[in-house]
Amino acid sequence: MRRPHSGPLRAFVFVLLGSLALLWASSCASTGTKAAADGAEPCRIALHEYRAKKSFELVNEAHTGRLEQYSKLSTNFDRKVQTNEIMADLLGWMEREGFRALAVSGSAPTAAAGSDVAWCLEVELPSGTRHLTVQKGIAPDNYAICRTLKAGFLDIYNATFAGQATQTKEGESPFTAPTPKARTRP
Repeated sequence: MRRPHSGPLRAFVFVLLGSLALLWASSCASTGTKAAADGAEPCRIALHEYRAKKSFELVNEAHTGRLEQYSKLSTNFDRKVQTNEIMADLLGWMEREGFRALAVSGSAPTAAAGSDVAWCLEVELPSGTRHLTVQKGIAPDNYAICRTLKAGFLDIYNATFAGQATQTKEGESPFTAPTPKARTRP
């Protein structure tokens, strides 16, 4: 036997649950406005590997929201979005490990072609940009500090989830197996 009000009540429950799910999803997919409201400043940390011609970037949610970063089509997938708290902890750790003592004001060089610069670690904050470079002839003690900073940054970078928006043609797969290198005989 069917209750007389079960249809409208069931519809109301589904609408209520759907609304709650949408509110939860929108709060999880920060666009930066929530991050700015919690007092966090925009932050970007980048590692530029000049010999490999590769850059790795971490930004906090106050800089770029996850939804904004991962939902737009792009050809550059080197940027990842990390929480404000993790980025604040990473910056604090970098300061304690000696970044400020070795860094100079200004942006990192855009290219190191023809120079002895191997890689550069750059921190961009609203108060300014600082970077440190590792190049031929660096003092062994400073090199040890730089390697520690690089390893710590890459640990967080590699542990950070990243999404990617792609567009494929019908019948095309976004996942391709690597092409093996041809073997040559000596």
